[in-house]
Amino acid sequence: MNKITFESLIKKYAKREPAFPKNWPKPNEFDLNFLIQKYNCKFSKSFIDFQLKYCHLVPMGDFSFEGFGWANNSLDSYLSLEEILKDYKQLEFPDFLTPFRYENGDYWCFDNRNSDPEFPVVIFDHNSFDIEKNPEYNWINFIDWIDKTMDR
Repeated sequence: MNKITFESLIKKYAKREPAFPKNWPKPNEFDLNFLIQKYNCKFSKSFIDFQLKYCHLVPMGDFSFEGFGWANNSLDSYLSLEEILKDYKQLEFPDFLTPFRYENGDYWCFDNRNSDPEFPVVIFDHNSFDIEKNPEYNWINFIDWIDKTMDR
């Protein structure tokens, strides 16, 4: 099985628009590092690379884009990674999860329970107060999540 990369996603979905509009202020390292320190969270290497290097190149499905958090504090709150992190922390959900997307009370998160730089992506279901068990909603890593949610 071929490893999925940002470059392969760009080729595979060449006819789709990049995830982040060119006319918006780009996510930046300063804001991302501030959030990591403030909320004591861990993001996968691919997520960091996506935010800082690939957001203007890699497409993201509409489903994925809704509720996605970007590391730029000048964006509106509904686009803010900080808003997602702040809301999650206030709810006192598990510390081993780092959210990056929110929809209808559920959080798409990195499961930080291993030391690998690429964390699995899971959904924390607010109704069951647990990680979604359906394998369809568990992804190997962030790039796998982008690829498999592109057509939803």
